[in-house]
Amino acid sequence: MVNIFTIISFSAFVFASTTTLLLVQTVTAKPVQIKKQVNQAKPLNSGVRIYPANNSLPASRLITIERAIKKSSNMQITEAKLITYEEFAAQTGMYKSSISNNRMVWIITGFVQGEFRMSKGRSVCTDNAKLVELIDAETGDSFGRSVHCPLNNQINFMP
Repeated sequence: MVNIFTIISFSAFVFASTTTLLLVQTVTAKPVQIKKQVNQAKPLNSGVRIYPANNSLPASRLITIERAIKKSSNMQITEAKLITYEEFAAQTGMYKSSISNNRMVWIITGFVQGEFRMSKGRSVCTDNAKLVELIDAETGDSFGRSVHCPLNNQINFMP
């Protein structure tokens, strides 16, 4: 009888210890995170190209002045200079966050004789339109163009 009582007591002790141990583990356990691949939508501006600093590149890695001028439209060139984007932004007040301030750019300035139509034909400069083109000095990509018409030489077709 003592033998049965000892076995039952020992079994109860093991059961209670195991139950307590499992309870402690359950309470203190961290949840298991299952990594599931989710197709997330790309931000709208994810196609925007970023132009990092390149002012430490050797001149041999940049496009030549001749190539920069060739990328410009049919204009009579008055000035072509290689500067940083920061200098350009300081002169014009124009700034694009996708272009590093220490990115080298060509500024090509010139005039177009005769009539010059601006974007989508909305307005026309009847004579001597001044164009300023901004060209990336490493890739040759155009960063944009501004057109300035002399006073009384602009016809605006916007409704």
